[in-house]
Amino acid sequence: MASRVFSASVVVLLLGVGCGRISSHFSGHDTGRKGTLTAVPPTGPVGTAFALRAAGLKPGEAMTFEIDPPKGHPFIGPPHTAGPDGAVTSTFTPQAGDAPGTYKLKATGDRGTRATATLVIEPGSATTTTTTRHR
Repeated sequence: MASRVFSASVVVLLLGVGCGRISSHFSGHDTGRKGTLTAVPPTGPVGTAFALRAAGLKPGEAMTFEIDPPKGHPFIGPPHTAGPDGAVTSTFTPQAGDAPGTYKLKATGDRGTRATATLVIEPGSATTTTTTRHR
């Protein structure tokens, strides 16, 4: 008798764990979609304007970019909305005082789309060139 009770308990536990996944699947909510995330250029010093592009989102999907420095607290940007092509673009420009190193990037959509990437901030600062014309 004890073995029958144990078997029934295991079945109930297994069904209980899977029910959340099943209800999420049939409710129309994605349990996870793989998108893409790129940073261009992938490497640069402080002051570089990194173009961030998330793609593979559903049209109209709200999403945020998260930037995790090698040390310190993550920065979560303002919400964006994917266009009809399922893409979002933004710019990240590291400031003086931001540590050099590898930064983890995350794009998180409200309909389950997720993507990750990295960018590298090199020691030093970006240089700018100014052209002056003399008459």
